Amino acid sequence: MKAIKTALFVTALTMTSASAFAQPLFLGGNYISREEVRTVSVAPATSTQQAYQEALSELNALKQMPANKLNKTLNLSRFDTSSNNTHLKEGGYITVQERMNETGQLEYIGRVNVKVHYAERDSNN
Repeated sequence: MKAIKTALFVTALTMTSASAFAQPLFLGGNYISREEVRTVSVAPATSTQQAYQEALSELNALKQMPANKLNKTLNLSRFDTSSNNTHLKEGGYITVQERMNETGQLEYIGRVNVKVHYAERDSNN
């Protein structure tokens, strides 16, 4: 009998706490959770290796930024966005694009691709 009570208690506890694991960003009031993929380009470089290094530095800088600065950098600063809940999701990656400038020189553009999670005010009152 004690084992059944324990099993029921553990099951009830698991069922009620499952929502805490499913939604890591607590949203109170009229906010909804949003995820978007954003791309940040770095300055042109003369080699692919240099472009990758500059993009990696930018990715690391984005990971260290506080939420309000991340909103500005990723152009999420709107009146309906909560400025203190923004954070990056795992899995950012870097690509390099080759292009030729107007003088005929090859340039390499590093692009940092990140998935950002933020809260936005829901206007459906």
